[in-house]
Amino acid sequence: MLPTIQMAEVQRENSRDKAFAELEELFSATANIDAIKIFYAAKNGINNSTQTIKDLDLTQKKYYTNLKRLIDTGLIERDGGAYRHTTLGKIGFRLAEVLTNAISQKDRLDLVDRLSKAKNITIDETEEIMRAILKDTNIVPGERIADVLAPVRMADTWEKVVNDVIEYIQKAKESIFFATPYSDAKTIQVTAEAALRGVKMKFLSGNKDSVSTNIHLIGKIMTNPRVIKTLLEFTISENFQIKYIELPYTFLVIDRKYSMVEVTRPYTKAFNVAFFFHNATLSERLIETFELLWEKASPMNSFIDRFKKI
Repeated sequence: MLPTIQMAEVQRENSRDKAFAELEELFSATANIDAIKIFYAAKNGINNSTQTIKDLDLTQKKYYTNLKRLIDTGLIERDGGAYRHTTLGKIGFRLAEVLTNAISQKDRLDLVDRLSKAKNITIDETEEIMRAILKDTNIVPGERIADVLAPVRMADTWEKVVNDVIEYIQKAKESIFFATPYSDAKTIQVTAEAALRGVKMKFLSGNKDSVSTNIHLIGKIMTNPRVIKTLLEFTISENFQIKYIELPYTFLVIDRKYSMVEVTRPYTKAFNVAFFFHNATLSERLIETFELLWEKASPMNSFIDRFKKI
């Protein structure tokens, strides 16, 4: 088994090194202003090289030397008597436009950097201020500003993960997708409180007995009969659904845009580190994974039965 894993690691390293080498060639081919001028001229096709040389104020040697390098790297191709962008070239051109636009807005981006380090404002407030700062810049068209610019936070201890997860759940407004092989009373309690607020929740547990025990203890602590009755109603309603499946790690999605993913240690599967991020696209992908697991998971009838005995 070990040689197979090592072979896979070597293959990934070789693949990455090859990609880096190709990226180096691409950057090298566009590393001077003459090449960039030719690359931009090819956007609508270069039908007459003689005229293009004149328009760009280049010598024939500079023109054809740079054109060949752009062709060799796959950014430009000869098509029907004209030089045009390849698919890679079209993608590269779009990225170049975004980068050029970003460079022209450097002062605003510096302000965004300072804003992203502020600790006394919420993520939603940061998003709103970022959008005001970058209004009409078209730096990240079609994307939420925070999806592109928001930093990824790391938690390197399990205690910090639990505290951050609790904070995320407490701020949930619409939905929670929570999958974890672990269970503790604090997390279960804030999960129940979120259900009481009407947050729609799907909970995948990898530890059936522990969840049942914790919710039972929480019910004992919450002595107010009205609270217990309301909590029970949520546990059996569509707003709170729970299933069991074996899970190798924890992940969480709040309101379809805030997420956490745990990275476990190889072989032992023990906690290693966790990442928290604000990204709607990645959150949707995590939800897709969650729903696939949900279809294969088993109902937790013992959870409901034990809670009814409180």
